[in-house]
Amino acid sequence: MANPMNNISYGLFVVTTKNQAKHNGCITNTVMQVTTTPNVITLAVNKQNYTHDLIMESKIFNVSIISEKASFDLFKHFGFQSGREVDKFENFEDFEIADNGIAFITKGVNAYICAKVEE
Repeated sequence: MANPMNNISYGLFVVTTKNQAKHNGCITNTVMQVTTTPNVITLAVNKQNYTHDLIMESKIFNVSIISEKASFDLFKHFGFQSGREVDKFENFEDFEIADNGIAFITKGVNAYICAKVEE
């Protein structure tokens, strides 16, 4: 797979994270590359989202870069329901676990980025 930093553009993303027991994710439209040496990105996640709370707790997350060919079901799954009420990864099969222990989406995406919170 090509360097994921080269795949960041205006678009939509699934940001995933987890607490000690539960993976979660949400849709965002704001991920930007800040520098390449070192690789630094910035993203925006609504402070009312459960994903935001989990990122602040765990300090690690992944960003799956959604392809133009992605199914609308991906947007519905991660954008139209809250992880506070449902387990978004229960009965969801299109993901794997990255080396950082966080899920990333495997279908309907171009690449993914593993990240940790610096600030």
